Amino acid sequence: MSDDESAVSPVIATILMVAITVVLSGVVYVWAAQLADVDTKGVPRVTFTAENMDTGSTDTDHWKFTVGQSQTALATQAVEVQVTYVDANGDTVTDKVNLASTDQVYGFSPFNSDSLVTFGDVTTDEGSETVSSFSSGDDIFVRTHVDGHPLVDAIVSITYAPPVGEGALLVKFTGLSWNQPA
Repeated sequence: MSDDESAVSPVIATILMVAITVVLSGVVYVWAAQLADVDTKGVPRVTFTAENMDTGSTDTDHWKFTVGQSQTALATQAVEVQVTYVDANGDTVTDKVNLASTDQVYGFSPFNSDSLVTFGDVTTDEGSETVSSFSSGDDIFVRTHVDGHPLVDAIVSITYAPPVGEGALLVKFTGLSWNQPA
């Protein structure tokens, strides 16, 4: 009788196969979870800072909303700003503006446009083309006076509304008043 002690017992072999299977399934799970990551497909994460800019003139006083961090650069044409306020007649007015609008919005400021909302874009160069996107460093300007009337308790909502898929509210500022910090 000769004992062959170099072989692995069936119990140890079974335990090793189960351990290897568990480790491999964990690796496959992590890999598949990364493929299914919805950060760029879900609600975009964007941070903003808000300032009340007193220029000394009601014609150019404005709120400045700056994009602090943006997880993903968004298409400028899919970003809309809605301003709700009470006008001089006491009527509630809602203005909705697309930031890509070339009608005194995109590339303008309160100093060179009569529009309620204007947008200062930080563009990037990709080869020979300049690309516009809504991302860190971009500024949205909203006037604090309309036709000489100060805005009190105004609401400014910034939304992402792509042509395909679901949109999302990025931020909503409430209770904005022309003479108060934003």
